Amino acid sequence: MARFLFTAHDPGGALMLGASHAEILSRGHDVVFAAAGPTLGVWQAAGHEVIAVDKADELPWENIDAVATGSGFSDFERDVWPLAAARQLPSLAVIDAWTSLVRRFETPNGPVQPSAVAVLDAAVRDELAAHDWWMAEMYIVGQPHLQAQTTALRLRRSQSPTRHDRPNIVFFSEPVREDYGTTRGFDQFEVFETLVRHLPQELEIGIKPHPREDAAAWARLSGDRFRLIDATAADLLVEADGVLGMTTMVLVEAHLLGLPVLSLQPGRTGLANPLIDEFCTPVLDWADFAGSWAAFNDALGQPLPVTPRFANLLADADQRLADALEAVAGLSEKD
Repeated sequence: MARFLFTAHDPGGALMLGASHAEILSRGHDVVFAAAGPTLGVWQAAGHEVIAVDKADELPWENIDAVATGSGFSDFERDVWPLAAARQLPSLAVIDAWTSLVRRFETPNGPVQPSAVAVLDAAVRDELAAHDWWMAEMYIVGQPHLQAQTTALRLRRSQSPTRHDRPNIVFFSEPVREDYGTTRGFDQFEVFETLVRHLPQELEIGIKPHPREDAAAWARLSGDRFRLIDATAADLLVEADGVLGMTTMVLVEAHLLGLPVLSLQPGRTGLANPLIDEFCTPVLDWADFAGSWAAFNDALGQPLPVTPRFANLLADADQRLADALEAVAGLSEKD
């Protein structure tokens, strides 16, 4: 039996780790949850007993066999890995999305890495391995959170009442302006304001800000036709008929449910989330919006096929992540 420390700041990695918790416990292991920033609320909402910390050096290191972290834009996880190494503890970081892979490991003093990294698929593994500074072991585990989320939401949608009299469409935002400035060629506010001008006048749309966004900024843009929604992404996906967004992973979750998805990336300068291009054609120029909107609108109310690529992404992902944690801790699959 091993005792794992699960710790994260950014919600994406926290959700992925949390989705493996039941499998870890079923193998006789113990998990200590310690969270910083928005992860604290994520894990508390999931019912976990969580130790709140502000900095990595406040973590409960005693009697820990291995550390599992998220990875993202905050410095928190990047501070955890060297502290774990200094205590001779192996560490595993999970990558929850296909975006900004190198940025997850960059610091002003050069890249920093954990002992190992759990990646989504071979494409992520190969992209990281191509860098001459990369040294961490890598395990392909899929996406446990998407596995659990998809199963649960499919069940809830099957039990949901009949669809609405008018289409229930939600725009899922993300902090593009805060995280990237102008480097992506678009940001969430410019996209939404232009979207409003292109939509039919009678249409109503819900706006779901990202947890790291300033809701007040969105409140100034909402009105009678565009309402700000205070609900979880999961609850919104249960009731949604169609989903709009840019590069958020919620678009992937919507596709896995068979929902129509429209990705708006006008003037994009790079492929931020390549998985989205696997199942839809993003709007890269507003001149193409009318045709894309017509196709999206026609698909509302009917289940769409899910791309076959996702089969390996979801299959036994929680078990594969548990296998990776055991390997990092020096345990065999039977221990």
